[in-house]
Amino acid sequence: MKTTILIIFNCLLVCPVLALEWDSLDDQQKQVLQPFKNKWSTMAEQQQQKLAKGAARWHQLNPQQRKRAANRLKHWQSLSPQQREKIRTRYQAFKNLPPQRRAHLLKLHQRFKQLPADKRQQLKRQYQQMTPAEKRRFKQRQIQKQKNKKKPRRR
Repeated sequence: MKTTILIIFNCLLVCPVLALEWDSLDDQQKQVLQPFKNKWSTMAEQQQQKLAKGAARWHQLNPQQRKRAANRLKHWQSLSPQQREKIRTRYQAFKNLPPQRRAHLLKLHQRFKQLPADKRQQLKRQYQQMTPAEKRRFKQRQIQKQKNKKKPRRR
């Protein structure tokens, strides 16, 4: 049940509205949110809304989706607080990028995921062995490549 509750946190969207009374939740939401029942009335309105929305969404997931969400949560829980904060910071930076840059990064990520596992591992090792200066130069080259693709070629 603890896993279910934590998964809900990962499935939520921010939605500021009025506070929810416990009795206004449907039976399925109450079942999932049972661990929060005693402190429900003291929770912030926004947190109540997020939990309620996540509980409703949880019941819409098929078993495979629930299993995947549970595995992702277990991985998240295994991370140190520093690793979690680093991920949150990177995610926020990603969200603040211009839409075209985000789309480009998502495209690169998809290409990377489609590589064979051994090739992905090789690239990860190479990147991890780079010095911070080499990593900065690598990133700058990638940004420059993207800019060059956008420029019309002169003939």
